[in-house]
Amino acid sequence: MLSAVCAVHCVTTPLVMTLAPAATSVFGGAHPVLLGLVVGVALWAFIPGYRCHHSKRVAGLAVTGVLLLSVAAFAFEGNLALETALSLMGASAMMAAHWMNRKLLREAHSHSHASHAH
Repeated sequence: MLSAVCAVHCVTTPLVMTLAPAATSVFGGAHPVLLGLVVGVALWAFIPGYRCHHSKRVAGLAVTGVLLLSVAAFAFEGNLALETALSLMGASAMMAAHWMNRKLLREAHSHSHASHAH
């Protein structure tokens, strides 16, 4: 869900910045805070998930997503087009990682419950 909110933020921010130039400093200052939340939620979701399903693909997508979001927030702060593109790619990677993580966890739990029933 946080990845979806991030994607909406990435799409709407350029529009808001175009309409209200004074908002640039507010949104620019929010990125490190939002990134901290993303990393916290990612750790909370992916570490227990990885311990359960051991999927390197999920871990790779999550790390890629966080790296893209980090680069967008800190390295390309002044380049709105590049910052937005990298942020959208990072948010997409995070959404895919969360989707795969949940799917693998559901599968692991359904196998666990099926084996306990016998």
